[in-house]
Amino acid sequence: MNRLRSITAPQFLLVLLVASAVVHAVHGVRLWDTSRLAIIDAVLVIAALVIAGMLARTLKTPAAQPVPLLSAAVVGAIGVATFLLPSVLALTQGRPLAGLFDGWAFAALVVDAIVVRIAIFALRRTLPTG
Repeated sequence: MNRLRSITAPQFLLVLLVASAVVHAVHGVRLWDTSRLAIIDAVLVIAALVIAGMLARTLKTPAAQPVPLLSAAVVGAIGVATFLLPSVLALTQGRPLAGLFDGWAFAALVVDAIVVRIAIFALRRTLPTG
């Protein structure tokens, strides 16, 4: 009889970080010729993969380490900002928003927002209460 293992928050976060790297890679390739935001997407891809590697190394320990979790939350927040900042700038300058939104940008926003939530959730569980 196979018993299903429960998935922990750091394991789920590892999958989300890889998904974030993939989404940012596709979005960066699509923007490479037209926007400087593609450079930020490339940096986010590298950062997400490095943090995923750090997190994968700590999965074998009994308790998750706070450094990769905090790093994941920061990278996710920067990813959310890369979606929101151009939108706010376009609104304040009176430019149309139609060219800013595509499916990959929205997917990056959703994945990064979930990364932040899960990372903070896991971080709360690793820190001592007091």
